[in-house]
Amino acid sequence: MKRRWLPFLLFRIPVGEIRIGLDLSWIAILPGGVWAIAALYVPIFGGFLNASGTWAVAVLAAALAAGSLAGHLAAHRLVAHWTHNATPKTIPLLLFGDAAQAWPAAQTALDEAFIAAAGPLFNLVVAGLAYLVWNAQLTPYLNVSMPFVAFFNLWLGIVNLAPVFPLDGGRLARAILWGQWGRPDLAARMGIQPGLWAVVVMTGWGIFLIQQRDRFSLQIGILTIVMDLLFLIGLVTVRTWKWDRPVEARAESRYPALRAASSGLTILALLAVAFSLAMTNNGLETPGVALSVEPMVTVPAAYRHPVAGTFLLTSVVETSPVPVAGWVAGQLVPSFRLLPPERPAENLPSPQQSAIQGFQMLDQSETTAAAVGMQLAGYPAQIVGKGVQVVSILPGSPSQGVLQPGDVITGMDGQPVRTTNDLIAQVKAQDPQANVHLQVERNGQTQTVSVGLMPPAAAGGAPKVGITIDSAGVDYQLPFPVTIVPQKIVGGPSAGLMFTLTVYNLLTPGDLTHGLRIAGTGTISADGTVGPIGGVEMKVIAAEIAGARYFLSPPDNYAAARAAAHHIQVVEVATAQQAIAFLKGLPAQAQTAP
Repeated sequence: MKRRWLPFLLFRIPVGEIRIGLDLSWIAILPGGVWAIAALYVPIFGGFLNASGTWAVAVLAAALAAGSLAGHLAAHRLVAHWTHNATPKTIPLLLFGDAAQAWPAAQTALDEAFIAAAGPLFNLVVAGLAYLVWNAQLTPYLNVSMPFVAFFNLWLGIVNLAPVFPLDGGRLARAILWGQWGRPDLAARMGIQPGLWAVVVMTGWGIFLIQQRDRFSLQIGILTIVMDLLFLIGLVTVRTWKWDRPVEARAESRYPALRAASSGLTILALLAVAFSLAMTNNGLETPGVALSVEPMVTVPAAYRHPVAGTFLLTSVVETSPVPVAGWVAGQLVPSFRLLPPERPAENLPSPQQSAIQGFQMLDQSETTAAAVGMQLAGYPAQIVGKGVQVVSILPGSPSQGVLQPGDVITGMDGQPVRTTNDLIAQVKAQDPQANVHLQVERNGQTQTVSVGLMPPAAAGGAPKVGITIDSAGVDYQLPFPVTIVPQKIVGGPSAGLMFTLTVYNLLTPGDLTHGLRIAGTGTISADGTVGPIGGVEMKVIAAEIAGARYFLSPPDNYAAARAAAHHIQVVEVATAQQAIAFLKGLPAQAQTAP
């Protein structure tokens, strides 16, 4: 046996009768992996976590990933022990699992296949268990870390099916050549050559992606090449077991062509499954989940009324970039939409920044929905604006040099300014020649500034401050606590309407749902207006899959939602009040569950 890999090992960790070998690449993989989870993954799935929570989840996810690798190795060793086959004294552990070429061939081709398949099977089972834990929504830390564990184990299980060393698929290919052709020596002589060709092909694929110059092509191209480098290190630094047994003569098959075709197709199928994980520059939009909202809303027992049906919030899953499997699914599945590669553009937020903004919008949507739902139910919830934020200063405005973008105007001439309408109304009442005194919050401090007004654009018109403005947000004063804790969604304001209707339904006698499953989407504003959202076609499909009878849609999305519907009734609602009126007016014959 060649021992070229032994000097390359940095650590040899004794575990029972064997030693686990770690090479130099782990010096970069371990800290780099934890950093990548904390900086790249956690902000997307856990935007609500603070810095300490982010690092705690990153360490937890990394530890569970390391445990998955150890379990992968242990599965091989356990099956080898059960089948009375030999185990190497030192087993090199790579990011892809243990190096398969370090294992001696089993006593039979069937044993070889069982031992090789044990590792990938273990990881696929762990991926399923991680999904079940996430689906149970036990704790925030587990809710964020479990998707990573599921994805990592799914990747580990599938990539190891590639019929090349150092992956387990190399041993599966050896078992196929052994069992079908009686030539284990041939598979042993093949050694690392197929793996080297795989490195060449995938490195070329990474270079191809980089040359596309799409938004994420550089990142995924470099990631592909780095993974190839790690693959190559595990391939050329770990010894290859040489066949040292007699090759038994095998009786000639009556159907050699069939045998060749079956073995060749099996190996090609393994290769295709593994290659399905190679990244592309495309994106994919698919229907998401349709979730019952009632379990997410908590109101005091004294105010809660029973309901028989349920409101469903719907979601859309947009992923970019996606692997080859996603590209194929986008071509074949009618309800999936393949998105073209994103083009690079300046000042675009990163996926992490977009996810954090989405979480903030979801948080604001929850608060607004609770207050609006309570108001519509007849409870004195107060919605108080925080002021008016300055977005920009118009050219020629007297406010140049006095106001700054980001300033929050909270008063004018001693009168409070809580909303954009307040500011517009107070400015409109001013003499165009007058100066006004604005109370402004800037960098956490309150100050008063004096600004002149721009004259009306036409005779009889209203003066202007000469700025563009937006709401600085709102505060809510509720007569009793109502909390909304979303499940399985990580951001966006599109659940606002369904949150509002659920709060209203729980706080009023009767049941708006009439025992039905009512789906819908739309943002909610403080006055109950339902705003447009994205991906409505996918949300309609998700609602139909969930068995909803009606789908409530914002006016701007109504045409697209109706075009996507097959058997669900799409209802246009411009306000929460209109949605409530529609639901109250459902005909008597529709008041039975489907």
